[in-house]
Amino acid sequence: ESLKNIFDLERLSGKIALAVANARDLIALKKSLLPLPQIRSLIESFSSMMVAGIREGWDNAHDIVELIVKSILEEPAFLLTVGGFIKEDYNVELDELRKISLSGKTFITQLEDKERKRTGISSLKIRYNKVFGYYIDVTKPNLSRVPPDYIRKQTLVNSERFITPELREYEEKVLNAEQRIGELEFSLFLDVREKISRENS
Repeated sequence: ESLKNIFDLERLSGKIALAVANARDLIALKKSLLPLPQIRSLIESFSSMMVAGIREGWDNAHDIVELIVKSILEEPAFLLTVGGFIKEDYNVELDELRKISLSGKTFITQLEDKERKRTGISSLKIRYNKVFGYYIDVTKPNLSRVPPDYIRKQTLVNSERFITPELREYEEKVLNAEQRIGELEFSLFLDVREKISRENS
């Protein structure tokens, strides 16, 4: 009955060794390894030399199970090129990119509020367009309050547009977030698969 919960481990191990296993294969491997401690306890009382030899070389593969539990979503995407298979809290950069991707408006609102308080310019606004990207809009009467770290981006009739190192960094992150998420998830998956392959061998 316990063995019924185990998939074809030889096939899964082969796919991992050949570096063709996807995220769903790793979940199948995890499900196959979870019953091992129970099976080990079930053969504890068996006295045959063959079973005793199996017990002696037994490995519950806890480290592999733990790695998959921490890193791979329970129902991951099938294609490795689209993302959607690495868990939250596994990688700090990935969590940050996802947060940027999902809550960009919140970040801009918070940054706008922070810059208004820092400069004393209540009319300061952070905007975005496809040509110039993100920018801080300051009306002409308030230019004397612009901090030295503001970098001029464009001059208009009634206002000046600026960018700051913080906003530029955010712009680079948010505009490339989706692409970077996919690349980073793929890289993290390859690392997990490689670790499992080394343990497997």
